[in-house]
Amino acid sequence: MVTTSLRAPQVAAGTRIRTTARRVRRSVAGLVLKAAAGASALTLTTPAAARAATPDSAAATSPGAVPVTASDGVPLHVEVDGDPVAPVTAVLCHGYLADHNVWHFQRSSLARHARVVAYDHRGHGRSALSGTHGLDLDQLADDLAAVLDQAVPEGPVVLVGHSMGGMTIMALAEQHPELFGDRVVGVGLVTTAAAPVNGRAVLPPEVANLVLAAIDRLRLTRVSCRVLRSAALVVARGFAFASRVPPSLVDFVLQLTRSNPVHALVALVPQFLTLDKRAALPVLGKVATLVVGAAHDLTIAPEHSASIARAIPGARLEMIPDAGHMVPLEHPAAVDELLQHLIAQVSGRAVRSS
Repeated sequence: MVTTSLRAPQVAAGTRIRTTARRVRRSVAGLVLKAAAGASALTLTTPAAARAATPDSAAATSPGAVPVTASDGVPLHVEVDGDPVAPVTAVLCHGYLADHNVWHFQRSSLARHARVVAYDHRGHGRSALSGTHGLDLDQLADDLAAVLDQAVPEGPVVLVGHSMGGMTIMALAEQHPELFGDRVVGVGLVTTAAAPVNGRAVLPPEVANLVLAAIDRLRLTRVSCRVLRSAALVVARGFAFASRVPPSLVDFVLQLTRSNPVHALVALVPQFLTLDKRAALPVLGKVATLVVGAAHDLTIAPEHSASIARAIPGARLEMIPDAGHMVPLEHPAAVDELLQHLIAQVSGRAVRSS
């Protein structure tokens, strides 16, 4: 394992969790007082507006939709952009209750060096969901195999997964180890885990987002709406990000999760509590593997990234400081650079072997 760090974290994870929990509680209490005093309401922007406010949005290429059908007939939403004749295709797998838009920055960055495929897991974004029976990581891995077969029928592939997307890649390695080596030539695992992930005492962004859904359905007073909406934003900020980010980016995370069905959330939760894909990790040693951790991730502790890297022969571990769970959005330049290096590494091998 090659271990590097952009800067070593200065605060222990446990201390960070306690500090952030206290900050969230104080912030929520403060918001209640401010709202009662007639503070102005926070305005939620749409996902499109949040993306328009990001610096690299103008550089994004226009994606093309590719029809992909899972093995059980469920339609999956897949978008392809980038260089169609690039030696390597990068397939981006998003996390729990997000969708392919979480890779906004990385898609525009990697598209200059590779063909890029981004898709929505079943029950997320614009992909369908045919019931929650059997909705687990193994099913998501089977869906990923369908994306490879139908959207990337030939050529070397780099798989990049954030959070649950990384777990999906590990599940694919467990089911189809033969794919790793010739077909899959590189893997990027971003703030993910191979062992059980424990829940937190404070609600994560996805649950905080349910508060916003309640606001839409209930007839609440203007003041109470401000309190609940502001509280949801504070909780999302505390769990998704560790550094100061624009309010529009916090809202973008909430909007990503808001379109996903609650029953998909409930069905997948046990997968994280009983997760164990450690047996698949040696398979990833057959390819170039990058493991990216977030030093102050309150959703999946950075120790999970370190453990994964130790279990994969030759893996490179990068720990990004001042970063929370949504590090692809919080520190896009750092993540872009790491993934570009991985793409360049395997692209050179692909060209030499062709």
